[in-house]
Amino acid sequence: MLVLENLDQPKPYDAVRGGQLPPPVGGVVLGGLAGVKHRLSSSVSEHRIAALTETLNYGDPGLKIVIKICQSETGPVQRAACDLLRKRLSSIAREKLQAFVTSSSDTEAELDSTQKILDRSPGAVSEKNHDRQLLEAQLIFETIMQQMQPNLLLLEALVVSVEREEFTNELMNLWELLILEIQEPLKELRQAVGSAISAQLRIQWLYNQAESQANQLQQRALLALQKEDENSVRLALVRKQIQFDKVAELKIDLDHQTVRVETLNRNLLALESKIAEANSKKEILKMQLHFARVQKQIDFTFSQVNSIFFSP
Repeated sequence: MLVLENLDQPKPYDAVRGGQLPPPVGGVVLGGLAGVKHRLSSSVSEHRIAALTETLNYGDPGLKIVIKICQSETGPVQRAACDLLRKRLSSIAREKLQAFVTSSSDTEAELDSTQKILDRSPGAVSEKNHDRQLLEAQLIFETIMQQMQPNLLLLEALVVSVEREEFTNELMNLWELLILEIQEPLKELRQAVGSAISAQLRIQWLYNQAESQANQLQQRALLALQKEDENSVRLALVRKQIQFDKVAELKIDLDHQTVRVETLNRNLLALESKIAEANSKKEILKMQLHFARVQKQIDFTFSQVNSIFFSP
């Protein structure tokens, strides 16, 4: 989906704030996405509905605004937002379904995109293997999420706006296509999180080993004190301190990595929950459509029977 640049700059279709008189010299033209947001904050429903029609001119940021209104509001503004989304999705469905045949056979150029991003990352990779592994997992996760964002936005728009009456075959095909396109990136996200967890487990093992060695050196230092061997005591204390410093450093790394892995895992679970919700609603809508068709057929059959046996 195209995201327009300079969203806050006035466009030809923007409204100009003012009355019959021309704006004063140096006055502000309230245009761009900021102008749309300002009109959406009005207390007058008619003004907000009028502003809604301009919102989708601003790509993904505008789409997010309309989705949020569908999710969080009630009344005529919400209905207008959902209607707008349904109309917009119908046009997107035609474009996306038509483009899918050609685009699905031309994915080789994207296979090494993640590696190129990793290669371009300036001085970001640590010399520690576990740090490098986790950093790569984070970069892969963020890159794939960015690539998935347009499809996720469309899927979210379908979930919040489509009802049984508007669930056409075209929108159903778009819905299933979006789910299909998400599956492979979702698999890569799971692999990235698995790699991050592996790096975390590696540093956990290193920390446990270092802590065990530190405890052993502590015991040796205590034995040296009991023997009153000054040289042995001094050597044991130095080794113990070096090992405890290593343990402290590993603990900092472990805590830091634990937070990063938990964040990745939480984001993955939230995404999987959103996809599961979309799948669930799609199946409900399909079932409702099926029962509606069956009921329509039953009603038609009864009307035919009535016309045959009970007509005057």
